Amino acid sequence: MRSILIFSFTFIISITSYSQYKISVSEKSVNFESGNHNAYTVTVYECSSKDVEKHWKKEMKDMKANVSSKKNEMKGDDAKIKDMGENTFDMYAVTNETDKGVELSVAYDLGGAFMSSSQHSDQSKVIKKIMHDFAVKATKEGIRGILKKEEGIQHHLEKEQDNLVKNKEKLEKDIENWEKSIEKAKKDIEQNKKDQESKSKEIEAQIKVVEAVKAKEKAVK
Repeated sequence: MRSILIFSFTFIISITSYSQYKISVSEKSVNFESGNHNAYTVTVYECSSKDVEKHWKKEMKDMKANVSSKKNEMKGDDAKIKDMGENTFDMYAVTNETDKGVELSVAYDLGGAFMSSSQHSDQSKVIKKIMHDFAVKATKEGIRGILKKEEGIQHHLEKEQDNLVKNKEKLEKDIENWEKSIEKAKKDIEQNKKDQESKSKEIEAQIKVVEAVKAKEKAVK
């Protein structure tokens, strides 16, 4: 129970410490297995690296790519997007966990050159939109996962509250019954005192009867 409260208070602090997530795609040089290449980078929030990698592999498959993984790097061969033209391209992707979220960096090999905004303006716009939409979708899915967990905690707390209310009602009923029992016991005690007095008088009378019989026995000679 204490751990649930600590987790909930920590989460409340975390969700009140930001206004909203600003998702944007930037470009920078990133180190891949094949060397440093220009890559498009976007931050996915409220997700683990494992989840981001899983979602991005699916995204690459949706681009008709042959997906594989090697160490911490994902690769998509022969991908094809209608808005990018008829030519296929290869993708190299890595993730990096930061204090803010998970950075997804993807380099696009167009066949002899890696994509960049300066040299491939139209194609870059397509890729930036895809990665932006991907990050929005993955972040929302991560938040929905947190929401489900928090709703579960809320349900658990509400159930505990219901049990406390029911237990209080039972205790109040017990007290009411006990008070009635105590009241009855008090009356029974008063009646018992009267019965004892009556019984004492009966005993005194009986003692006199017994003594009279004994006297009668002694008088026989």
